[in-house]
Amino acid sequence: MGLYDRDYYQQSSREREYYHIQPQQSWVFAIIVVNIMVFFANAVRGGDSINDLMVMHSTTLAHPTEWWRLVTYAFAHGSFTHLFFNMLALFFFGPLIERRHGPIEFVCFYFTTAILAGVAWGAFNLTENASMLGASGAISGIVMVAICTYPRMMVMVWFVLEMPMWLMGVIFILGDLFGFFGYSGGDRVAHEAHLAGVAVGAAYWWLKLRFTDFPLLFSRQYWKERKRRKRFFDPKNYTSRYNYIDDEEEEKNEVDTKLQKQVDEILQKISEKGQNSLTWNERRILKRGSKEFKKKNKPK
Repeated sequence: MGLYDRDYYQQSSREREYYHIQPQQSWVFAIIVVNIMVFFANAVRGGDSINDLMVMHSTTLAHPTEWWRLVTYAFAHGSFTHLFFNMLALFFFGPLIERRHGPIEFVCFYFTTAILAGVAWGAFNLTENASMLGASGAISGIVMVAICTYPRMMVMVWFVLEMPMWLMGVIFILGDLFGFFGYSGGDRVAHEAHLAGVAVGAAYWWLKLRFTDFPLLFSRQYWKERKRRKRFFDPKNYTSRYNYIDDEEEEKNEVDTKLQKQVDEILQKISEKGQNSLTWNERRILKRGSKEFKKKNKPK
């Protein structure tokens, strides 16, 4: 396929802008709506009757019949301020992850982080008479993935101070560490859940985990491909020198195909949003693709 045969060269920018407007499922919006509905329902009924039903207790982990609270606690909030700042953070940082990884991957990560944050909090407070509610643990994981993915993006903290996301992350993590070790004056913030969310987010980004890839573990074709690739990287398993060369060429073709696909996606993004929308990694991939294209088309 030639460069000008691709679909983003087939119509004007105004036409592209129109035809690419499609309704998409947004789990960020859905989660925000559910949290707001639960808060106002609790306020209407009065007496925290709904929050009492959804809250997580320090004894929850010891009672398997109450493990459903590991999910429900993340949709209940004790005050309007608590709800407002959690939903504000989710509103700004959630779409960054949802657009990058997709709605299904986003919601899987969100619920997994909420559960693990609840488990961490319960483990640290197992002997205490305490309770926890709020989406802070899950949102801390979302924010951490956003920071790791876009560390140089500039953000306005409290709508006043502008700073890169990596610096904002350092400040908030240090704040939770001070609270965890008791230097915050005995506040009622669940610092254990925040730090657990941060740890899950960092591990998710560092290990390049994808929850939507887990079903592949039960696929026979996945394990056959994994075995084939492992054999390629161990030349001692080959009895013929020529077989090794063939597999090496096949592996190189797979890398070239993957690079071409990435370049096509980046060019598509440029045609829709402009060059300023590219991340540092996307610019690096585009530069690498340009070098490979020139190398292949260099006259011999």
